[in-house]
Amino acid sequence: MTTAVIVVVALLVGAGVGYANYVLAKKRREAFAAFAAQQGFSYLPENNALAGNWAGTPFQTGDHWRVRNVLSGAFQGRQVVAFDYSYQTHSSNGKGGRRTTTHKFGVVVMQLPGPLPQLEVTHEGIFGGAVANALGFGDLRFESEQFNRAFRVTADDPRFGHSVIHPQMMELLLARGEIGWRIEGNSLIGWDSGPHSPVEVMNRLQLLQLVVDNVPPYVWRDYAGVDPRQH
Repeated sequence: MTTAVIVVVALLVGAGVGYANYVLAKKRREAFAAFAAQQGFSYLPENNALAGNWAGTPFQTGDHWRVRNVLSGAFQGRQVVAFDYSYQTHSSNGKGGRRTTTHKFGVVVMQLPGPLPQLEVTHEGIFGGAVANALGFGDLRFESEQFNRAFRVTADDPRFGHSVIHPQMMELLLARGEIGWRIEGNSLIGWDSGPHSPVEVMNRLQLLQLVVDNVPPYVWRDYAGVDPRQH
């Protein structure tokens, strides 16, 4: 096969992949637009400015931040937003070439009744607990060893962390803690790698709502100065 033929074949393959990605993206936009209309959400194909609203995982890393298929509105009385998020990282192959990797996430965010200290709950294996502990990022420990093995909890205020992650919250997360989540100011952010489906968006919003509902009333009063029953 000559060089010219190889080039033509490569161009055709590239064009085919590009068209297939275009068709899939179009179908995804149509699916989320229909889902938004069904649920009473607003829909935007893209709003990259949202990427700068939060500081923790998976935000504020890499470059070429993209926020697509944005759903926003009210869910069980709370304002929410859900979207596809991606960013890129770059590495060198040591021979002058550069490889670009695109990292994709499904993100859901629920507005809280008031701002709370930062707290993050992820699966223990995501960051490698032993490595993180060695670097000084020790996680909180709880009376349930099953929970300790399954989840990694970090908090700016350990007392706050133990107040939020009480036995009933542990039971909830062990039963259906399928995504990582974080309290950041007055936002409760849930995320997982890879694109989410409309069904997963609803399931994850329901999980965030359960987390909010299981935060004890005294936590809202002591840390946010609000009565959650009035929000």
